[in-house]
Amino acid sequence: MNRYITALTLLCILTADARLWTDRETGRQIEAEVVKVYTRREVVLKRQDRSTITVSFDRFSEKDVQHLEYLLQRRKRGRLHNVPWQTLNQTFGIELWQDDWLWDDDPTATAIRLEIPLESKTDFMENYRTYPAGELHVLTQPLYACTLYGRAEKIDSLTLVFLNQGDAPQGYSTSARHKIEAAAEALVAQLQPILGKPKRDSLGRGDLREKVWRWDWNDHALMVSLMEGKYAALKIMPAPRADRGGRIDSLGYTQLRQRATQNVARRPNGDTIIQNIPMIDQGPKGYCSPATWERYLRYFDIPADMYLIAVAANTSPGGGTYPHLIKQAMEPLLSAYGRDLIDLERDMDIKEIAKQIDHGLPIMWSFWSTPGFQTVANHNHALRSGLEPEEPDLDLEALEFSRGGGHICMIIGYNLQQRELCISDSWGADYTERWVPMQQMFKARTTQLSILRW
Repeated sequence: MNRYITALTLLCILTADARLWTDRETGRQIEAEVVKVYTRREVVLKRQDRSTITVSFDRFSEKDVQHLEYLLQRRKRGRLHNVPWQTLNQTFGIELWQDDWLWDDDPTATAIRLEIPLESKTDFMENYRTYPAGELHVLTQPLYACTLYGRAEKIDSLTLVFLNQGDAPQGYSTSARHKIEAAAEALVAQLQPILGKPKRDSLGRGDLREKVWRWDWNDHALMVSLMEGKYAALKIMPAPRADRGGRIDSLGYTQLRQRATQNVARRPNGDTIIQNIPMIDQGPKGYCSPATWERYLRYFDIPADMYLIAVAANTSPGGGTYPHLIKQAMEPLLSAYGRDLIDLERDMDIKEIAKQIDHGLPIMWSFWSTPGFQTVANHNHALRSGLEPEEPDLDLEALEFSRGGGHICMIIGYNLQQRELCISDSWGADYTERWVPMQQMFKARTTQLSILRW
């Protein structure tokens, strides 16, 4: 009886697909389905006449044993889907899978295989992103953006964006809605013959809630999302996470506070700066607000998607987001993770800025960006980096500081000795850290200063 109970605890329910099994000694073959495998290296097979037999692994050919050993390795992963991973790769048109389990793959190796450049890597997460501008086709559809996320050196999720209004070619907006909806329909049409009829599901909450077509394959949730004719995307994440609406097991209050404090670095030259803020490159979209918000939220261990944020905040093609709309759209997500967005006084106070930085809290800074301000920022960054500035002797009087446009970035550091603040923009790795004289920072027209607190 004890042996029977132990066997049940080690039971693994696997694929019901039949295959040919070869006897190692006689070469005789039988067609049978795997019913169960046990860690004692025995397999229960169901023959064509519906009878079952229990056979030791040692009876089979080397190829059969390798298959059984593989089934043992994945015994905690549930039922093996009858569609092999090779078929999915062929359907997608890319070599995404190397076996039927993506979630133990190394993100770096996968990104190299898929030719997705590294965008950012911190002590806690990593992300890879590419903007193929429709030149790469996945599921026969032109792809405009691809992002691979990783946590703890394992793949966390993958997002494929098709015909997004912000990434689409100039002049595309006249027929954008129709083409985006057609792209989503085409994605469903490509997957349905392979994986069967999808179920309708939702992801997220509030203004960030997506209605999706969902297929589950070997503990992967494959979800086609169509958002108000603004973008069509395919998101792949672990099925249990999708069951929770995309939520992850976030850090608790104490852990997050300790991590934030530990992210503060103090350099010999007097710099105090927050490290481990992921970079999200807004690409050709002008999505400075959605991209900055994604960076900010991911720093606080909250998964976010700048495309979805842009839709929720009604960001226009090419950029342009109202701060109150994006804040309103983020409230359900922040609430779900127990976080609050707090507005600071718009009149910059270096003591208040230093206080937030010392606690590991970046400041989201909305301001009026002018050509003059950006020239000063680039000039000062070049001098600090030992590079040759475009204008060795900068003439501040000749710069344009009156005309510009709304922009948002993060204030992530300060240096009281050199009277500089550090900003970080969502424009790629070269803009992760730029030090700007405090005088120019204080002169800029600030519209909002915000921080996220637990």
